[in-house]
Amino acid sequence: LNVFHWHLTDDQGWRIEIKKYPRLTEVGGWCTQKDGFKYGGYYTQKEIKEIVAYAAERYITVIPEIELPGHSSAAIAAYPFLSCTPNEPKTVPTTWGIKKDIYCPSDSTFSFLKDVLDEVCALFPEQYIHMGGDEAPKDAWKKSRIAQALMQREHLKNEEELQHYFLKKMEDYLATKGKRC
Repeated sequence: LNVFHWHLTDDQGWRIEIKKYPRLTEVGGWCTQKDGFKYGGYYTQKEIKEIVAYAAERYITVIPEIELPGHSSAAIAAYPFLSCTPNEPKTVPTTWGIKKDIYCPSDSTFSFLKDVLDEVCALFPEQYIHMGGDEAPKDAWKKSRIAQALMQREHLKNEEELQHYFLKKMEDYLATKGKRC
């Protein structure tokens, strides 16, 4: 298989420059350990274009992964409004494991994700974009007035159906860009 699956976002780091949201890399691209040591980094859009072109010359398909709705702690640390608990302190995690703070299913989150996906689509010419979708605990959604109101409005039975709604909304948006998940 000539496919490079490029995992560009996760709880511990946001690794792709999104020009509309510079804090994703300014904040989300870096972790600070307890001893103060800071590590991380990200790929600029110029670097991504170079890598995609290099791969294409070698008949390699590059499929980017933008995690959602879980594995979003780095993005939430950069933009706390993406969380169902935006007033609580947010940091980029330095440890592995499943984090309970995931994207809140709000209009502002969906707008943010569409903006991000617009830039991702422009960088990756192939038809596929991977959205992750795994390891998204629903604790925050169960407590969120926003999530519960959306579930009621859309007649969703539980938070699992809400996750399906969330992913389908983003999948449908990517389809308008000629992309598949």
